[in-house]
Amino acid sequence: MKEPTPEHKFKGNLSVLDVVMITASGVTPASSIFVIAPLAIASAGSGAFISFLIAAFIAATIALCYAELGAAHPSAGGEYSIIKRLFGTLCGLQTYLFILSAALFVPAVLATGAVPYLNTALGTQFDASTAGMITILIGGGCAIFNIKANALLTGTFLVVEIAVLGLIAWLGFSNPHQSADILVAPVMLNPEGVLAPVSVPLIVAMVGVALFSYNGYGAAVYMAEDMREQGKPMATAIMLTLAIVVLVELLPFTALLIGAPSLAEMAKQADPVGYVVSQLGGPTLARVVSGAIYLSVFNAIIAIVAQFSRMMFSSGRDGFWLPQVNRALKKIHPRFGTPWIATLLFGIPSALLAFCSNLGDLTSFTVILLLLVYIIMAVAALISRRRTRFHHPYLMPLWPLPVAIALIGCLYVLWTILIASSLKDFIIIAGILCFGLTLSYMRNRQAAPLVEPSIEGE
Repeated sequence: MKEPTPEHKFKGNLSVLDVVMITASGVTPASSIFVIAPLAIASAGSGAFISFLIAAFIAATIALCYAELGAAHPSAGGEYSIIKRLFGTLCGLQTYLFILSAALFVPAVLATGAVPYLNTALGTQFDASTAGMITILIGGGCAIFNIKANALLTGTFLVVEIAVLGLIAWLGFSNPHQSADILVAPVMLNPEGVLAPVSVPLIVAMVGVALFSYNGYGAAVYMAEDMREQGKPMATAIMLTLAIVVLVELLPFTALLIGAPSLAEMAKQADPVGYVVSQLGGPTLARVVSGAIYLSVFNAIIAIVAQFSRMMFSSGRDGFWLPQVNRALKKIHPRFGTPWIATLLFGIPSALLAFCSNLGDLTSFTVILLLLVYIIMAVAALISRRRTRFHHPYLMPLWPLPVAIALIGCLYVLWTILIASSLKDFIIIAGILCFGLTLSYMRNRQAAPLVEPSIEGE
């Protein structure tokens, strides 16, 4: 098996803590609460708490799948490299396209949703699409710098982000205006403008949005070739990231519901979370928090672009594209040791998505793609352990029960979303599949076969 040349290798200088800082920053818990959670509150009221609780349980089972697979198949290609090794090039390519499509949407969702907080903090009126695009371009440019420096930068921002969420949790729990009963007997604003019980289908439908808010813990797999040690440390990084994310999202989210002076007024607000912070802490604190939220999104974009540019690098190294494209994608910056062309090719299209789309459409379609990827990874976790030729340094507990829970949970949530989806979503998914088949056909006509990355234990 051909080894990748030295100029196409990373330096391997990240610790588990470094990977956790980058990955948790990519999840950006603060923006998940301020940008994603309001969508769940608007649709399911206080029932969103149950949605987030169910999603945390499902996310734990998915994280176990990622942990076992990431330890057994370490590669900068992440999910697609794992699927390619287990099921062949075509399946790997289709997985790659689903992941890349979802990944391109994520910075656009976060940046577009964060601009109103920038306007609140500065008293400006920036257009969400234009300012979102600029935010991604600048954040993506920062991702070209040395990965160790980015780990320190994102880690610093993450500490500030967690401190802000801690402040919000303290505000809500120290100023309770609602009974804890609203968490177990949820209510929402009905069309008549009064609070009414939330239906189970609405709660289940919002599980997908909650999964999106936690999403990103699995992106640690893209850092495999940047780590000093592979195997169990990767599993540790994934599970530790998820634990941090769930803790720092669920606690302040619960506090906001408990601390809301009026659930009815909260439901009417375009920014329900900002309403609670303003009511409990005053307008000055609300502006400071809004500024911190925007900075947390900027931090997240640096981390996300750094992670997924490595996946694009790996696709070039594996020969997925035309020869000229492959050569460009696998170029490593001589000074920073990062895949700089892949970084630009990821960041620019994502910025254009922010300029051309609205937050609701971006979020809905991204959730569908993420659920498809989770299902693929759960199937892979079911199959991988049966392939005895692969070494598995980490084995999830109670296998295959977590895999079964992940599959059933994701399939059910996906079904509830698809039955309410527009025809446009189905057309785009069909287009991704057709593009994958076409690309596979073109690749098969190339004279040179794919080159597998060197992976320990193979």
